[in-house]
Amino acid sequence: MPDIDEEDFTKTICEYTGEELPREHPIFAYQMEMKMAQAEMGLAIAQGVRLQATRELLDMLDTLYQVLSDPESKLPDAQRKMLNHADEVWLDLKEKMSQGDKRAAHLLSSHAHMGMALSYLLQARKDKTFNELIPEYLVKYLGKLSVFTYREAIGHVML
Repeated sequence: MPDIDEEDFTKTICEYTGEELPREHPIFAYQMEMKMAQAEMGLAIAQGVRLQATRELLDMLDTLYQVLSDPESKLPDAQRKMLNHADEVWLDLKEKMSQGDKRAAHLLSSHAHMGMALSYLLQARKDKTFNELIPEYLVKYLGKLSVFTYREAIGHVML
């Protein structure tokens, strides 16, 4: 067993490439942000409001998170079409948050984590290995899901 003083805690194995990478590589930050987005979505589900819609958001997030491990993982057509119709819109967060809506707060947090995950994903694409590994599909639909989650949180849902 290696001595703790001999172990290099500054590097870890990347599950997508099998290579040892520095822990500060953006792919690891992407993974953590996606896990935080999922955790916040779970807390939104725990509020018991619009359960089917919130569970569908979690399902879409999970599907997108699987894309790097399983390139065949895709959103069903109905979900893709739904996301394609969610354009960015500015809505008043202060008003919604002043109402103390816990579900909305968790969804907004999930939206923010998705935005950060997307940012780290784009940074990771600057690395040639990840540029080839990260499909445009993931970038596009993670961004769209983030916007859709924001709109759901605010209550500006497209029917």
